[in-house]
Amino acid sequence: MCLPLRRPARLLLLVLPLSGTLGCYRYHAVVTTSVPAGAEVRLLFSEEGARLLRDAAGLELRQLDGRVVRPLADTAMMVKPDLVITRDGDELSWKRGDLTIPLRAIDRSQERRIDKRRSGGFAAAIAAAFSGVVYFALKSISSGGGSTVQPGPGAPEYSTP
Repeated sequence: MCLPLRRPARLLLLVLPLSGTLGCYRYHAVVTTSVPAGAEVRLLFSEEGARLLRDAAGLELRQLDGRVVRPLADTAMMVKPDLVITRDGDELSWKRGDLTIPLRAIDRSQERRIDKRRSGGFAAAIAAAFSGVVYFALKSISSGGGSTVQPGPGAPEYSTP
């Protein structure tokens, strides 16, 4: 049996998919040599850098998103890629292992950090949605739940002869 959704449930179903699209992170430019192990990074490569990585990556890369495994002195860094974008614009999920990237191949580097303003906005949106659900639930309860069941005819009357 399929029950119709009440207004609070419909509101919640509208808000939940939105929560996945609201990001609380932003990429900020960083000096490549100062990126610590564990940092989530986006590395952008020049054409020359893409050619330098071709043998190691098997592709000419335009961009790489991943986590720094460890810096290797001032010459390279080992990265665990999650997503790569080729020079042709193809987005590919990285299924291979770690990749050693020479720092000279990197044109620009960015670190992923929490964006406090967007995080606050996201928390406010979730709080407002939750408040709306509670409000409509309490309103539904206080008005008798909106039952559409009509009273029956009652008990039959018997006449005596």
